[in-house]
Amino acid sequence: MAATKNLKQQLTLAAGALLGHEAALSAEKDNTSLYNSWTVDVGYLYYTEPDKITVDTYMAMIDGNLSDKDTVSLGLVFDTLTGSTPTGALPDSTTAITGVSGGSAGTVGGGGATSPFDDTRLAVDASWGHEWQRLIRSNASAYVSVEGDYTAVGGGLGIEKDTADKAYTFTAAIGGSVDKVSRSDERTPAPLTKLDDGIYYGKGDKNTYDVLFGLSKVINRRTAAMVNITHSRSLGYHTDPYKIISLADADDIEFTTLFEKRPDERERYVLYSKIVHELPKSGDHLDFSYRYHTDSWDVNSHTVELGYSFDVRVKHLFKPFGRIYHQQAANFYQRTILSDDGELDKLPEYASSDPRLADMLSITAGVKYQYRTSATGSVDFRLAYIHRQYGSAVVGDDGTLFFTVDLGKGFD
Repeated sequence: MAATKNLKQQLTLAAGALLGHEAALSAEKDNTSLYNSWTVDVGYLYYTEPDKITVDTYMAMIDGNLSDKDTVSLGLVFDTLTGSTPTGALPDSTTAITGVSGGSAGTVGGGGATSPFDDTRLAVDASWGHEWQRLIRSNASAYVSVEGDYTAVGGGLGIEKDTADKAYTFTAAIGGSVDKVSRSDERTPAPLTKLDDGIYYGKGDKNTYDVLFGLSKVINRRTAAMVNITHSRSLGYHTDPYKIISLADADDIEFTTLFEKRPDERERYVLYSKIVHELPKSGDHLDFSYRYHTDSWDVNSHTVELGYSFDVRVKHLFKPFGRIYHQQAANFYQRTILSDDGELDKLPEYASSDPRLADMLSITAGVKYQYRTSATGSVDFRLAYIHRQYGSAVVGDDGTLFFTVDLGKGFD
């Protein structure tokens, strides 16, 4: 369902952003023993926003050295997602929407019409890192992600180069994915047609290409910084097959509902920067990051994050954090399609009332607590409150208290 798309749409960018990471970590391992350098990590993540979404994620990864210059890693993720998501229709809409689990539209929390969903996802990824010279490393990665209505296959290739004093690291990477998109019945609705018309096509195809350039700098023994620039272009089916939009008059009297339609091309640019500093006396860590996103849909956004982490009696770590995010609405975003008589003779070329494409400001504040159960294991708890404010959307402003728990364990 729509709530799962944000998770997997990040896979391609993550593959690119993390290219070379495994190889970089391998340089810190003991390469004198091939068989003693393998590790197994298992973990569990539980995430919930009351009355909205619940996620259960099970993770496992094995990584190690094939030689003194080659590293490999294999990962497995299985998660289940349940909850409800806005359909895009007006709050009073009674249109029946079939989600992954089926169900009719309803209204939750004073927002727009919502539809329940229930989905599972299985993802497998692998990477191979190689050290060509002492200061040059490469990494190749691939992944497959499958769920009831979305399949993604992709990978990436990247290279890292350190300067002689290792104060600077330059990164370049390319990535790509081939996605299959549909409803749970393997069909996609005809865009901007009435739900009652029942016009459907087969699965939609989407291809995505990414290029990343990065620079990291060890400023001094207590401070490190990095900056990445990513360019992404995707072609094909971008419409959410579950989202609809109301055809209504100026008083929000709904005549009917239509399936949305988005452009079949999207080009993005992302600038991401981060700095981490260790305070001299306490050893506490302060981190700050800024992300700027712009694309051909005019969804321009700014994200600022700040965190402060400190240890208490070795095994306990606390980290208060905050995040501010603001985005501009997509150039084809419409709260409704306005009509005086309900006729369909003047439809726009593209239209979507998906709140994720609306003008939006969100502020998050919370705290993370980590208890280290052993040298290779920990339990992380995170409690935070997020407030969302929309400029013009079918959902109202809302605030949500969310909680996550993450259990991880490594086995040498």
